[in-house]
Amino acid sequence: MEQPRLPLQKFAWLVRAIRAFHEDPRIKETASFTAALNQHLEEELKPATINRLESGSADFTIERCTAYEKALGMNALDLVDCYLYASRAQGCTPKTSSARLTEATQTEIELIFRLGEGENLTTPEWLRLAHLYRNRPDLLSRPRIRESFLHKLLDNAGQSFEKEERLVREVLITTGPDVLPILQERLRTDPLRYFTTCEAAGFMTGTQSHEFLAELALGMRDGAVTATLLEPLRRSLQANGQGPAGMEHRKSEFKDYALKILDDTDEFFTAREEAYSFLRWGRFALTSRERARMHSIHEDLQQLRLTTGESYQRELLTEVKKRFGRDLSASPLAGPGTPLDIPGVQTFIKEGLFSPERIDRLTASVLIRPWQLSGLLGSSLGAVISQNVDKKNYGVQRAAVRFLTKLMHPEALEPIRSIGRSHIQDDSVRLVVGWALGAGSPEHDSSLLRHLGQTATTTATRRVVALSAARLGLRPILEDLATGLDTVAAAEARALLRQQ
Repeated sequence: MEQPRLPLQKFAWLVRAIRAFHEDPRIKETASFTAALNQHLEEELKPATINRLESGSADFTIERCTAYEKALGMNALDLVDCYLYASRAQGCTPKTSSARLTEATQTEIELIFRLGEGENLTTPEWLRLAHLYRNRPDLLSRPRIRESFLHKLLDNAGQSFEKEERLVREVLITTGPDVLPILQERLRTDPLRYFTTCEAAGFMTGTQSHEFLAELALGMRDGAVTATLLEPLRRSLQANGQGPAGMEHRKSEFKDYALKILDDTDEFFTAREEAYSFLRWGRFALTSRERARMHSIHEDLQQLRLTTGESYQRELLTEVKKRFGRDLSASPLAGPGTPLDIPGVQTFIKEGLFSPERIDRLTASVLIRPWQLSGLLGSSLGAVISQNVDKKNYGVQRAAVRFLTKLMHPEALEPIRSIGRSHIQDDSVRLVVGWALGAGSPEHDSSLLRHLGQTATTTATRRVVALSAARLGLRPILEDLATGLDTVAAAEARALLRQQ
């Protein structure tokens, strides 16, 4: 497990690392842990199975993840979140007993009743209903029940952030294409709140999801949405066995769309990342004029692809490793016998900072988040980035901020704040800092968020600042943006004010 490459290998590494660094020696010892785990399972596992699970040679399920969370004393759904994300990233369908649900038992009837009463459901409850909806759509076919289920599911999606967003994505995937018409309307009216839900369509089967993504790409120009629909569109075309040939009849439209996004340096940089990957994947033939334009923004394209050179990467990773070792040795988290050089950690950091593809960087950061030492790791990484990375190397800066954001630890927010208060070379760094502060607090982040909004040079950043201000309930910042000269950001801020 020194170099876990595939997403599910990374998940197995995570589970093993959590147990290896647990404060309870009975948890570290496989036989006693197995006994504790079996108390939360209907099946009975043996120590040999635990070893196979944690080496990546046996399959986890949602139920096994839930049992692990209870036996390890973790927050609910932390491992479920990672397992779902890793499975989908690897092209696998997550395993769960709910997938075999074909009849509405008393449990499902109660859930439907609670939904009708306006109660909030937990993710496992939503997922259970989604499997029932997929397997037996006739049981939920009455228009009132069906519409309530689909609309309230999307209400839940629009109110989610980070971990909750990823969990509700799985519910959307399981529900299937029936949710797409409603999702399309939500994206049209509230794109910044719903843009991440586009990813779900890339994992749905059938032509409807592919057509949804294609029409969305060519019919709606919004950088936030573009950032999360081009990768699912590629995924959908690959899954259907078509690849780039699947868009042959609209190839010129897709090329023009991607080039316009990539050429607009004020657009969401995440959209430009995906546009660049889409162009490379589609092997589009560029005219001499188009090639000349791409050459003129060559340095910016290198930042999008994180072209930094192997020696630079090695030096930065070595510095992070040394800093993390020092911080760990001084931390109360390091008990007797705790290794300061932990196998596999470098793989997560390297991929989280330097992988050319956005989805690979996100996977690395999401799959190390629940580890007990990830907050400390984030603090160490953030200190090195804020001190050692030149502001002109803004591609690495924003990759680091995104890595820290996914960790969802208070310690990881401190270096993000430090970067936000410094002189920022590129507005895309302000954007990722502004997004991260949506998980902060009004007391700590009001003034910084206001500063980011006032110094932003692009509409994309102002829109993100508005959304984070709404998440933190900071009406004065929204009111400032709502009366600003940026008409697009002002309209977004006014809409968010109406929802407060």
